[in-house]
Amino acid sequence: MSDSFDYSTTYFCQEGKPNLHACLRIAFEAAKKHEVQKIVIFTGAGEGIRAASEDYLSQEQYAGIGIVAVTFPHGHKYDISEDDSNWIASQHIPLVRAHLPFDPIKAQYQSYGILGHDLSLLGNLLTIFGGSMSLCVQAVLMACDAGIVRKGEHVISLTSDTAILVRSAPTSHLLTDFIVREIFCKSVVMDISKKEMIEPTTTVETKELDANPPKLIEG
Repeated sequence: MSDSFDYSTTYFCQEGKPNLHACLRIAFEAAKKHEVQKIVIFTGAGEGIRAASEDYLSQEQYAGIGIVAVTFPHGHKYDISEDDSNWIASQHIPLVRAHLPFDPIKAQYQSYGILGHDLSLLGNLLTIFGGSMSLCVQAVLMACDAGIVRKGEHVISLTSDTAILVRSAPTSHLLTDFIVREIFCKSVVMDISKKEMIEPTTTVETKELDANPPKLIEG
């Protein structure tokens, strides 16, 4: 066995949904190359799940790959529609809807504090790699918590602009067993999460962030 190997990483010059179809293509090609049998997709509106099913699972070369849909919990402002969830079920695609592991549990009265604050800081830390890196990680934790992905299983996790290869683990084993093996694509300019702008000279500037920066979702 060689002591090294090369595999390319694609960098997008913007964050978010415009990269979705390229991200899916990169993820499926990587799954075939790495013989990964499961792709976990974090979705906010189901568009990525439909595209993965119709554009890739329909192809013979990707027939052995399964997809898992992960989304926000019921009642969230990005709650996936009933029509979309019914369509996902009709395609026999597992759908995980649950509280995101890094999201805090808010108290009734703000002055009383926030539960789970330490994990929310961990989610914020992951944004140094890209605005949706945290969602990629949490999607696998949630799928593993639900038993759809097994502990130790290697899967590809993606959002609209980020795709990574990971060794899965449940939330309780995040720091002991979860591993990010490879990054296949990510945004190099964080125009949504950190409000960066590219000037014609390619110099990157960063605007001051709001107190609550927007979350990146698949679409």
